[in-house]
Amino acid sequence: MQVVSVTMLFRDKVYKIWWALLAITPLFVNVVEYLMGILPLKDWWYWIVESIVFTTICLALTRWRKISKRISYFYAIASLGIVELVSLAITRSFSPVSIAAATLGLFVIAIFEDQRFYSEKKNEQKIKLLEKESERDDLTGLLNYRALSQEINRLANNNEIHNIVIGALDIDHFKKINDTYGHFVGNEVLNYFSTVFREQIHSAFHKHGYVYRFGGDEFTIVISNHSLEEVYQLLQSIEKFFNKSIVTKEGLKLIISFSCSLTDRLNDELLDTTLKRADKMLYSVKNNGRGWIVTDQHRKRPPKD
Repeated sequence: MQVVSVTMLFRDKVYKIWWALLAITPLFVNVVEYLMGILPLKDWWYWIVESIVFTTICLALTRWRKISKRISYFYAIASLGIVELVSLAITRSFSPVSIAAATLGLFVIAIFEDQRFYSEKKNEQKIKLLEKESERDDLTGLLNYRALSQEINRLANNNEIHNIVIGALDIDHFKKINDTYGHFVGNEVLNYFSTVFREQIHSAFHKHGYVYRFGGDEFTIVISNHSLEEVYQLLQSIEKFFNKSIVTKEGLKLIISFSCSLTDRLNDELLDTTLKRADKMLYSVKNNGRGWIVTDQHRKRPPKD
């Protein structure tokens, strides 16, 4: 019974019922053995001491944060064996069965539970890896719409965030690139565009700026704890970077540009509302010639040929 209680305590099932069972089990077992004529009643005081000592050890181990639960459990089982052996010595009730139970039996239980810990850890790692992969776009490696939704929820509930800028952007005339040069070139352009934006945003707004592939050639950027003006200035520098032509693997020289809209989240505004406003602003840009960076304060036209 003690093994069951200890095992549940180190499986993140720290309910009061398990602590209660852990504390009363030595008393219960010893009373049963007394009624069976195995133990004398004169040792009743030690039953209480045994219960207090082992419960205290388990309490200390569950609160010891410097070691893993896996190691803590092994220590708890080892402590149980030691306490039991000391108890047998005091009561002078050694027997091959009791010694085997306090040593070999507990050792076998510890090994099986250790394997369970290991298997669960591996499964958790696999699940986390799958979750991480499900948040990445296969083509560009950028975070996808699912990750964007999760980030918006996280930011909305973070009191340390004092400002959020959301940008919507897409590559100008990307369909024409696909239709003219084929999808392989189009994919290469998408990857190049994504890489530049990811590196520039992450470098300028470390841990506060992320780039998401919204779908197709549309992207979203989310910047926290930085002003709209800072984001605007960075996008201007990225726009100048794209003014030079890129050379594809097939030797084609292309110049790409992008349209973009930036907007601040208003006080107490739902982030979904901010995102929809940025998206609406982007379509306004695309319907008026493309190649703009438009914000709530700025409206920039591309230079005329």
